[in-house]
Amino acid sequence: MISKGWKFLFAIIFFLNISESFAEKTISIKPNQSFEGLGKQIQFLEDPEHHLSFQDIISPKYQSLFEYGKQEIPTYGLKDITLWVKIKIDHPDKFEMPYILEIAYPTFDSLNYYILQEAKIVEEGFMGDRIKFSKREIRHKNFIIPLNLNKGNTTTLYLKIKNKGSIILPINIKPKEQLFSEDISEEIAYGIFYGIMMVMLLYNLFLAFSARSINYLYYVGIITGNILTLSALNGHAFMYLWYELPWWANHVIVFGIGLWILSGNQFASSFLETKKYSPRYHWVFKIMRTVGILIIILAFIADYAISLKIANYTLVINCLVLLFSGIYFWTKKIKVASIFTLAWTAYLIGVLLYTLRNLGFLPVNAITTHVLEIGAITEVILLSVSLGYKYRLLEVDKKEAQENAMDLMAQSQKLVQQQNEELEKQVSLRTAELEQKQEEILTQNEELNSKNERLVEAQQIIEAQNEKLKEYTDDLEAQVAKRTTDLESTNTELAQNVQKLEQYAFMTAHNLRAPVARLLGLTHLLEISPDTEKSDWLNIISKIKEEGDSLDAVIKDLNAILDLRKEAEKDKEWINLSQTLAQTKRILKNSIELSEAEIEFENSAFNEIKCNPTYIDSIFYNLISNAIKYRSDKRRLKIKITTKSHEDYKTIIFSDNGVGIDLEKNKDKIFGMYKRFHTHVEGKGLGLYLVKSQMEILGGEIKVESELDKGTTFTLIFPLA
Repeated sequence: MISKGWKFLFAIIFFLNISESFAEKTISIKPNQSFEGLGKQIQFLEDPEHHLSFQDIISPKYQSLFEYGKQEIPTYGLKDITLWVKIKIDHPDKFEMPYILEIAYPTFDSLNYYILQEAKIVEEGFMGDRIKFSKREIRHKNFIIPLNLNKGNTTTLYLKIKNKGSIILPINIKPKEQLFSEDISEEIAYGIFYGIMMVMLLYNLFLAFSARSINYLYYVGIITGNILTLSALNGHAFMYLWYELPWWANHVIVFGIGLWILSGNQFASSFLETKKYSPRYHWVFKIMRTVGILIIILAFIADYAISLKIANYTLVINCLVLLFSGIYFWTKKIKVASIFTLAWTAYLIGVLLYTLRNLGFLPVNAITTHVLEIGAITEVILLSVSLGYKYRLLEVDKKEAQENAMDLMAQSQKLVQQQNEELEKQVSLRTAELEQKQEEILTQNEELNSKNERLVEAQQIIEAQNEKLKEYTDDLEAQVAKRTTDLESTNTELAQNVQKLEQYAFMTAHNLRAPVARLLGLTHLLEISPDTEKSDWLNIISKIKEEGDSLDAVIKDLNAILDLRKEAEKDKEWINLSQTLAQTKRILKNSIELSEAEIEFENSAFNEIKCNPTYIDSIFYNLISNAIKYRSDKRRLKIKITTKSHEDYKTIIFSDNGVGIDLEKNKDKIFGMYKRFHTHVEGKGLGLYLVKSQMEILGGEIKVESELDKGTTFTLIFPLA
């Protein structure tokens, strides 16, 4: 058992400990002495209801609720509270120099202070960043309270602090003369920081206009957002720039964050070329840009506490998005993504540490206080390096593109030359065939003339010898007349073929001249402007490709016309029209489904026809595809195909309810080559020309009936085999 003596000793120790815990700590100051980070030596009381007055605070009820801080620099994060601070200062000696109390956090909305000596208020005042800077008694970026320290007195100082942002309390007591002398090194460091940021801003602004690159303007937006936000957080902007605009001194922080998010995402999207390499990921940057715009708007219309919280949390999310984006495009082998990722990593670390400090999760020290400036400078420098690296890569790509363009031009010229040679061969071959046929016809004419002479002599002899042979002679004359008619028909056909050859030669020269001239013009443009910028080079190369494609299309069209006669030499065969229609539907399946066309085939008269199979396929394809192209947007497209039999011929009728053709204006041009009557859809104007040419070669004809906005009907007339 414990003796009574030991029990008495324990009781004394317990009493002393209890007494010490309830004793108030006093800051004892001697002349020329200064104190920093007084959080553990002063008391705090939270008022979450914002209803306590100074008279309430000094009452015994609330005096007992004050608690000493647990950190040298206390942090309360984004709590919505009114914070009361109690500071007791003992000054037994005489003070010849004035002392001040410094609260080194320049963004408090309101700060009331009450100075008591011998239980009486000797001074009280109000300060904060919601009043003009010029109204401050001591013009300093931090909040400065003058202290009148008389010998032998104890001073009690109460602070009432309200802030819609973070509450951080770095409280210092020092002689007034030390306030500005100790600031010199810190202000020099800030001056270097702002100088670097302004140099980078002006330099990149110059590059934006000289290089005509939008990337540099986005980058200038990032730097501007950083400068606005950090200068406002550090108190320099309110002190030197908008000292008469306290409202803007607070809201510029939210505005700067919004501008940084908007410019940062616009820069990242353009710099990483997300639309080119990952269109889906491109939407992520669009969303973040929209959020940045909303934050800028909130800076002007929303409550500062709400907009600041949204801006802070969005800033952290945005940094994570940009970091992940850099890593993602780095894995996709985008060369500039590596430096981009390092830049955002440095800045992200700064934002995270600074935000965690403001939220109260990290202590306040030199690193967490200035980590944003360090991260911003690192980001600006690395992004500048990445921009330079990217444009060096673009120069290399430009050189490669120029070399590829020269190779492409050489290949194009070679292709044009080959096409011209092939065309000349085909024209020479056709010309030789026509000359041979003309010689054969001339020989036949001579033979016929000779026969006519012999027939006349024979007729005279027969008439003279025997009138009974008159009937035979009449019959012979009829035969001669028929042969003469056939000869005239042949001559007419020859004349038509010669005329068509002349038209074809003229058409060939006309259609080839335009694209060749444009190709030569574009080539000449490249020769006289070798230092053209990349965008102009790419534009010219694109035009050269377009003209090459146009030239190729013209040559293909001309070959298709030349092939008409080749196909005419094929033997006719029996063709199943239902199978032909089914084949056409398979070819035009996508167009039919897209237009929701309804095709009806009435083949009760006949379903087979003896004809050239290639021509029938081409006719069905051209007439049905034309009906789909020139359908009306006012009604569903209906195509009806009908067969009819007649005594001497058969007909196939194609009808549709499309936009129709104005026959009064275009009746003579409707079957012309490269004739088009509607420009709202793509086409060459070659289909009807081919159909008419094929029907003429088959010995038939085509007729058209049409009315605007009602539809068109084509009637194909086939002679009986």
